[in-house]
Amino acid sequence: MVLLNSQGDYITGPAIPLSTRKGTDIPNEQLSPLLQVKLQAAQDMHLKAHPDARARSLSSLYNCMGMVFASRRTCIQPEHLRMILEDDGFRRVSNKGDLQHGDIVVYRDDEGEVSHVGIVADVKADLANATWEVLVLSQWGRHGEYFHLDEDVHSRLGKPTEYWTDRV
Repeated sequence: MVLLNSQGDYITGPAIPLSTRKGTDIPNEQLSPLLQVKLQAAQDMHLKAHPDARARSLSSLYNCMGMVFASRRTCIQPEHLRMILEDDGFRRVSNKGDLQHGDIVVYRDDEGEVSHVGIVADVKADLANATWEVLVLSQWGRHGEYFHLDEDVHSRLGKPTEYWTDRV
């Protein structure tokens, strides 16, 4: 994921000290804020395309990885996901029915590359369809955080393919 401004320049700032539980440094870059009017326009566009989504915040200082793994303080590129999951002791959850609040959803694009992550906010049985409804909280690019169903994201963000937990 490359973040660019309208002139095609990288939108990055200094890194903050950040490491995994094992002490491995996590490369990161703080982002400069977007204008509030741009964030509001993006929210309007997102909610029109995804009417069941709910906005949580409109911060543009971090990306989805930074929301999940750095307490909303910085931007972490998806290429570091595998290292973070391994170093922090996450294990894969194969059944949506075993998910709990706080677990991680990993999205991949059509080429199989990590494109997005989110945090499980709730899991409910969908008895009519014999499946599970997974509510996720994730940062949509630099356009704010949204609560949404795991499958209800813009196609650029990919599709949910993996679920991870660090629970005992």
